Amino acid sequence: MTSPDLDPRPAGYALDSAWHAERERLTSLTSLYDPGSLEACERLGLTAGWRCLDVGAGTGTLAQALVERVAPTGSVTAFDVDTRFLEPLAGPHLSVVAGDAAAELPGGFDLVHARLLLEHLPEREAVLAAMIRATAPGGWVLVEDFDWATATAIDPPSPIHDKVVEAIRQLFVARGYVDTYGRMLPRVLAAAGLVDVAARAHAVQVWADAEAGVPAWELLADQFAPFALGAGLITPAELDAFHALWHDGQTVCFSPLMVSCWGRRV
Repeated sequence: MTSPDLDPRPAGYALDSAWHAERERLTSLTSLYDPGSLEACERLGLTAGWRCLDVGAGTGTLAQALVERVAPTGSVTAFDVDTRFLEPLAGPHLSVVAGDAAAELPGGFDLVHARLLLEHLPEREAVLAAMIRATAPGGWVLVEDFDWATATAIDPPSPIHDKVVEAIRQLFVARGYVDTYGRMLPRVLAAAGLVDVAARAHAVQVWADAEAGVPAWELLADQFAPFALGAGLITPAELDAFHALWHDGQTVCFSPLMVSCWGRRV
């Protein structure tokens, strides 16, 4: 449920695709998670000739990697409500489609994938149902979402990290985000009628970098900063200290737990 005290915007996807550094923020995530997503796809038998649909395709790096594995006889469709980063990638084996995933998706795919999407959406059940309809009988649905159980796993311990991450979590939840959705996925996919449901979970280890910092956390904090500061969840000094932490060259954190869960359409 939306909390107007924290964020007056209606419930829904909390991140702004038009934010000045959104591409950089998304790129920081793809560099961490594309390898694991590809490994999960290959576990399901991904090979040349498959037709794949990537829902909420973002910057398209995963869609491009899928093309490398399924072309020339297969194809990939990259679907997103905002296709500004995807359109330049369109080609003979990569189609770009704009639309609302909760309404209807193109169909007949061997693999339908979504990463870090359903956890954000109040209409997540409708989107999952559309993903299943888009999957050919015998095909696979692969959903990857976070569980924040490891979001404050950091060494050495840092009260600043804990406080800023908790502020981010609260702001997400205020928009209808489910911070435990990853652990729910096996039950959710089975209840939706998929069979052979299985999952794996991993938290990526990330070192603070004296030069680059940790953009995945820092850019997320910066995008939420007006709301976090305005609601009194953090102070400007604490935000500065959070940035300094990720440039100290010695702190190690673990990402929120990425749960990859798959099931087959009968």
